[in-house]
Amino acid sequence: MARRSSRKTKLQTVLTDLPDALIVEILSRLPLKSLCCCKCVDTHWYCLISHPEHLKKLPQTLSGFFFDTEDIGRCPKVARHFANIGEPPQIDPSFPFLPPEFELVRLEDCCDGLLLCCSSQHPFRRLVCNPATERWVVLPALPADSSCVAQEDTFHLVFDRDVSSHFHVFQIVLKDWRRVAGINMYSSGTGSWNFMESGWDSDSTICDRCVFHQGMLHFVSAQSTVVSVDVEGKKWRAISVPEGVERSELGFLARSQGHLHYMVHTGIRQEVSIWCLEKYDSDEWTLKHRVSNNKLLNARGKVYYYEYYIISCHPDRSLICYANHRDKTLMAYDIDREEACVLCTFGRGDLISCFPYVPLLSDSSVPLVVSCSSVL
Repeated sequence: MARRSSRKTKLQTVLTDLPDALIVEILSRLPLKSLCCCKCVDTHWYCLISHPEHLKKLPQTLSGFFFDTEDIGRCPKVARHFANIGEPPQIDPSFPFLPPEFELVRLEDCCDGLLLCCSSQHPFRRLVCNPATERWVVLPALPADSSCVAQEDTFHLVFDRDVSSHFHVFQIVLKDWRRVAGINMYSSGTGSWNFMESGWDSDSTICDRCVFHQGMLHFVSAQSTVVSVDVEGKKWRAISVPEGVERSELGFLARSQGHLHYMVHTGIRQEVSIWCLEKYDSDEWTLKHRVSNNKLLNARGKVYYYEYYIISCHPDRSLICYANHRDKTLMAYDIDREEACVLCTFGRGDLISCFPYVPLLSDSSVPLVVSCSSVL
């Protein structure tokens, strides 16, 4: 015991003697789970990890949720909120740093710390912003010959801070019967839009919700497949949903712990089954867990599937995040512990949209600039 105590003392002395800059550099190379454990080393390390300047270099995880509620007895009827469930920064959901043209915006998508917003006054004007650093860039308008073929506007933001310094915006172009005709793709690298015809089955119809993973944007299709496309529109893929899943049940996609997940109601919609694509290049899904509606809502008696809404999986932990419409709360279910807990309440009104948010504390690799000329 004395020898073990002596080793521990020597290690603490060595760590204490290291300069702060070197400690932060070492910590920046650790996975997120190990980094969280390092907060418990001592008070000095906790302060180093929590310092705003050092946070820019360290890996980030889920910080909170942007969500909109609608209440017909309130003015304005629709209000945006931010629920902070982690470390700072605290975000002002009104985005006061945006230019006057975007004083009122509709949040359309959120991806890896960046937000895609549409102007409420000018519905064809969009920008991408980073609320943590209050930087933004306005997107150029779609070419006239491409926007006219879209029967419905569905826009998605694509960004991965670990892969590229550029973001992309996809507009799904639909034809009759909601079938996909193609995609208008914007790249911050080229600064222009480009139309690509669909490489999926000609009858493909897709859900609005999607997930960016392994350089591909994934959607659930009504044809019992998960379809995806890369950021250049060159690679189009379709894989079957897990075997045994009812064709009439449309699932939810999420990215967690480096894998693509598929969640779907099963058991006459009395439970949720969670599948994982452990080998991305294969078409084989692995069943990870099943949880009943009652357990998700901590409720007794009959719980219907429409009484809650799955939002996402936690990016780094075995958690499902969802909205409980009964109690008007945002909740999380821990798959490992098989426990559900309340994250926050969303109060008055009905929840109409919700986006998980992982802060991007540095714009060093993101081409966002404030330019007055870009909004003229």
